[in-house]
Order: sequence, then structure tokens, then C-alpha cells
Amino acid sequence: MIYSPKTMQYYKNMKNVGGFDSGAANVGTGIVGSPLCGDVMKIQLFFDEDERIADAKYKVFGCVSAIASMELACEKLKGLSIEEALKIENSDVADELELTEIKRHCSVLAKESITAAINDYIGKKSGKLNNKITVTEGALAKIKELISKEGSNCSGILVGIISGGCSGIEYFLSFAMNDNIADKFSCNVEDVNFYFNEEDEALIDGIVIDFAENSFADSFLITSNKQFSCANCSCRRGG
Repeated sequence: MIYSPKTMQYYKNMKNVGGFDSGAANVGTGIVGSPLCGDVMKIQLFFDEDERIADAKYKVFGCVSAIASMELACEKLKGLSIEEALKIENSDVADELELTEIKRHCSVLAKESITAAINDYIGKKSGKLNNKITVTEGALAKIKELISKEGSNCSGILVGIISGGCSGIEYFLSFAMNDNIADKFSCNVEDVNFYFNEEDEALIDGIVIDFAENSFADSFLITSNKQFSCANCSCRRGG
């Protein structure tokens, strides 16, 4: 893969790698990814009292183009208002970095992460945070029943990920016990705490948990409302 001089410039001079407290009211966090391609991006925007982006940090699991895209995006975002930040397009990043066609999806992910981070910040301000996990009424009732039977040492449900399935990953549920949740991230759905590993956050965000009862066996069904595929890159897997 041949990268443009501008791409290599941003890749070799990374100034914005890092992060902020995701729980802070003036921090917006956006995580997006295409796991089958290997790119997962996290951007955090630090807003000042005038609601301008005072600083921006990122973490990336991905290629040179992904890192350069996020580095450039962070530089562009500093000092902007929400309205100005939302006007940044993926083409602004791709064109400046001279990304090849098969790498332009990195700029698309950068744009999506910016939007996600701004929505997270706005959600905090409005008090209407979107849960990362959606649970159907039937699944929620069953989960509450199971937690009640498990006893007071159970803090909620642990959502895990293993390799497998048509999208390359499969989800599973287990009880989250009081002595094994100290290092976990969490979100709350109707008074039920769901825990997960920090590195799994991009894949947990957007899942839907359902419960099916049939004559063979009752089971939880977990799907993602995001399409993790390679439709925008060269390998075309899962597209």
C-alpha cells in the first residue's frame, strides 16, 4: 500500500492520541468501527463553557489511513462550534490526505465518529442519553426474573463477545457478580445494569436483546442494529 506524503505526515506526527473522562458532562464520546476491516475509532471532544471544542483526542485500532484520518479530524475540530463541526465532511479529510478509493472508508468512519461524539454530548446536556443496549419488553422481564433468583451478589448482566457467526462475532450473556465488575463499563436499561469490557464498547453499542420462547428451548437473541461489514473497503467481506 502506497500512502500519500500528507497521510504519512499525520501518521508520523501524532499529537492527539489519548482521551478524556467519558463520564464528564463537557465531554462527548463517539465510537464507530468496521471490525471485519479491522478499523475501530474512538474520538472524544472536550467542550468549553461556550460550547466550542477546546480539545479533541482519539484512539484507533486500524491502519495508517485510519490513524491519519483521525489525527487530521482532531486538528480540524479544535475551536469549532457544534454547528461548524457537523459541517466537516468525510471528503474534507479524504481529499486533504489524498486517500485512495479503497481507503476512503477511513474518512467515512472519522465523520461518523464526530457525529456520534456530538450526539453523545448533546444527549448528556438534555438528560436523554441513548442507551448503548436496547432490550425488548419480554427480554427485560426475563432478565429481571433471573437476576432476582440469583441473589444479592448479582449486580446485573455481563455482555460478552466471542469470535464466530456470519459477522465474525457472537454475543453472550452471563451474570455480573459484585466481585468482578470493578473494571467494567456499564449502561442502565430500566433499572438493569449491563456490563461489558472497555475494548468491546464499539461492538456493544447498538445491540438489541430479545427473548424467544418456543417448544424446544427458551433463549435470548442478540443482534446488532449496526451492519459491521466491509462494504466500503477492498476485501468486500460481508458487504
